[in-house]
Amino acid sequence: MLERKPLLLLWSGIQFTLLLLLNQAFALWVSAIFALLMLYRLLTVLTARPAVSLRLVNILAGIIALAFFLQLKQSGVLHFMLQILLLAATARLLALQHLYEARQLVWVHYFLIASCFILHQDMLIAVIVLGVLLANLYSHYRLFSVATAKINWLQTGRAMLIILPLWLGMFLLFPRLPPFWQIPNIKAATTGLSDSLDPGSIEQLVQDDSPAFRVEFASALPAREQLYWRARLYEDFDGRSWQVNASRQYQRGNHTPANPDTGTSATRVDYSIIAEASQQRGLFALATPVSSSDNVFIAPGGMLSSHKPISQRVSYQVSSVLAPVVATSADEQLNLRLAPGNPQTKAFATKLKQQYPDTDKLVQALANYYSQQPFFYSLTPPRLGSNSIDAFLFDSRTGFCSHYASATAVILRHAGIPARVVGGYQGGIWYPQQGYLAVRQREAHAWVEYLHKSVWHRFDPTAFVAPERILNNLDSMLPEQERALLNSGWRQFELLQSLRQQFMHLDYYWSVWVLGFNDNEQRELWRSIRQHLPVLGYTLLLLAVITFAAVTLYLARVRHNTTLPEASRLLHQYLASLLKAKLPQQPVSVFLQGCIAKYPQYSPMLNDLISLYDKALYQNDAAALAQLKAELKQHRHQLRRLHRAIKNT
Repeated sequence: MLERKPLLLLWSGIQFTLLLLLNQAFALWVSAIFALLMLYRLLTVLTARPAVSLRLVNILAGIIALAFFLQLKQSGVLHFMLQILLLAATARLLALQHLYEARQLVWVHYFLIASCFILHQDMLIAVIVLGVLLANLYSHYRLFSVATAKINWLQTGRAMLIILPLWLGMFLLFPRLPPFWQIPNIKAATTGLSDSLDPGSIEQLVQDDSPAFRVEFASALPAREQLYWRARLYEDFDGRSWQVNASRQYQRGNHTPANPDTGTSATRVDYSIIAEASQQRGLFALATPVSSSDNVFIAPGGMLSSHKPISQRVSYQVSSVLAPVVATSADEQLNLRLAPGNPQTKAFATKLKQQYPDTDKLVQALANYYSQQPFFYSLTPPRLGSNSIDAFLFDSRTGFCSHYASATAVILRHAGIPARVVGGYQGGIWYPQQGYLAVRQREAHAWVEYLHKSVWHRFDPTAFVAPERILNNLDSMLPEQERALLNSGWRQFELLQSLRQQFMHLDYYWSVWVLGFNDNEQRELWRSIRQHLPVLGYTLLLLAVITFAAVTLYLARVRHNTTLPEASRLLHQYLASLLKAKLPQQPVSVFLQGCIAKYPQYSPMLNDLISLYDKALYQNDAAALAQLKAELKQHRHQLRRLHRAIKNT
């Protein structure tokens, strides 16, 4: 029977940690089932109860697997595979009775540990996964080692010194092969801006302080009022909410070029973005993107999109010109459509059109209206009725950016000016020492684009109602009560905020140097190596020869040491320099007896070592082996002096 309680506790801890790491792949009831099974096994270990019978575990696992299969359509194939893997590990631990049965458990753990990187790419999670891997490796070692064995940290360190350069070389130079099979689509909740914009949707999003994406510019940082990150075009309005026209937002094809008639030369900005997983295809770009890396494409309307939903952190490069987007032939008709309702807004727009037939003057009049009338910017606006635009413009006059953008687009459409709502992010936090801009979900924003002279012009009503939001940040213009909503809980503690910020910087470098090392980066590295090949060729060859020789010598030494009995290994470990004076065929005991004859002052110590060595070697005396190790540690300084005395003679 398996009675090694520490191993059972370690495996239980590994499975609990894996459940937490893979939790986002499971429904709540699935996580609850796994938690109950693991808790029951933990209780049996702590109370010294026997394991569950294998037959009962197999029946229970079959029922649970059937339940998982019936939910396959809702969970997705990948999540179903992870559920079955964790179920196999949990069932194996529940029924574990003999030592040899744990081999299967350890190998299933390895598969589950590797699967964590399908769902997570953060550096903190990578550190946790590494800790779980080390714990599983330790359990693997203990599974096949004798009870008194201890890890030789010196040999482990030497092995790591050899393995790390080889691993680094493979990471940098080994070709990135395409996958032999594709990961099935992941069924997961989306994050960030969605394809629907309702009153109140952005108010909820800005309370999330997590990063949306991070940007590194090839040149100087653009002015803050230029940092409008376009992500969604909301062109379909049903009277209350706005929807993305999916046939245009994610349509591949020729993208819209920059406007050639801007009056001045448009500024070109080159930048790289690392976007967090959102389970959506829409991505982020400034103004009008004109070129991008191969893993993304520019859709109609100047929107940037991925070829598939972003299930993992992604890095891409974009070049944009800070100029308006040129309209297409379908834009005007699509962005004049209106839903019934909101009669006061319609009357107000008609009056504006009569007073200001020129589009530019009408837009300026609307800006003056927002800045001169008592409008309020709030995270907690009142609920609106069926005619939501009327209720906002003429009753509550309190709202967030989505309220102002939605009302403005409807007014412009009623005035005969094509208009649409743009969802994205505005601003960001610039870290000059690290050289990147962090854009959080808190920077989510909505504004308007209106069509004039075949060009889509940006109009942000928030800039006239709450200009501090655009020029500074959201916190600077909210009242104290609403600001507390953004900085609640642990965010109130400056120390925790500072630690989180430092870790965010480390996570950024992890994304750039590790996750961002893709096929293009590797091809650039190979191109650089080929350019400097005459210089690097002999250096790499020499390093390869040295590495090969070191590995060969190390493996030979390890092979030699592993064939020695434990007592002989101890003597070779602590008396390595002294035993160099021993003849090849001379027994160790005889050599030490000769040392006693020549250096009688060391006879008490050497006689004790000889006696303990013989008992440990020939009688398999475990107590003598332990005492031998203690004596060798205690007298190591005297043994060094003996070695110097032999060397000097």
